Amino acid sequence: MLGHALDYRLLRPLAHGANCATEESLDAAFREAPAGSIEAALPKLEKILARFEGALELRPGLRYLDMGCGTGELTLALARLGAGEVTGVDILPRNIARARSLAAGIGAGGAVHFACEDLHAWAPERRFDVLLSFDAFEHIADPRAMLERMSALVAPGGMAALAFGPLFHSPFGDHMWDFFRVQIPWRGLLFSEEAVLRLRREFFRPTDPARCYREIAGGLNQMRYSQFLRYVRETGWRFDSLACNSFLPRGSAARRVSDAVTAFPGVQDYAVHCVYATLRRQN
Repeated sequence: MLGHALDYRLLRPLAHGANCATEESLDAAFREAPAGSIEAALPKLEKILARFEGALELRPGLRYLDMGCGTGELTLALARLGAGEVTGVDILPRNIARARSLAAGIGAGGAVHFACEDLHAWAPERRFDVLLSFDAFEHIADPRAMLERMSALVAPGGMAALAFGPLFHSPFGDHMWDFFRVQIPWRGLLFSEEAVLRLRREFFRPTDPARCYREIAGGLNQMRYSQFLRYVRETGWRFDSLACNSFLPRGSAARRVSDAVTAFPGVQDYAVHCVYATLRRQN
């Protein structure tokens, strides 16, 4: 907004170090933390399904792929709520080890599988009826390439369901709320990247050397909503359903305003907080 030095001075009094941790301490905490539970994941999954507003149903006869499954709690919850055969894939070995341990602990059986793979290169024996991606698409380095890759993973007539956000250009899309006392809307756009990441190193992640949003652990691709719409069209998908900001109750005044604003080109990028979309191949 005013340059790195002034932006830093303006933001520094608003920062706090209550959540400061090194990458080494985070890894240790992960190793020592108890495994998650299906019971804790079920309410989250039910909320996600509700925000698809009926466009995503779990059926016993279908094969599901949970892309970027993490430690597997949501993958196992999918099976508990009625999905058929479910495969969870993640690139981090520690995540898959935790997921397999959790599955064995609850006796998940043969309906749930976990694989440690890079989705960009993985070649499964069979394709999947439903591809799922929860809380990931704003972090994927090249979302357009991922949409193209998904074409090789979905079975003929199958679908993809994407739930993600906040998008970077939305009010709180910089994902930096963990070390600010006051949350300034559109902070990532109003203040310099250099100033925000300097504060992140000082107050939140001192051993993460990231110098841009894309380099932080987990990554932020800074994709605009309008870019997502274009990527879907360019990669041969079509929308079966598309809901923006569906945490707002359908039919409410706030949702009507949101739907009107997010449909308006040029403004929508700054108003779409989260996206819940189902896609199918056009050919």
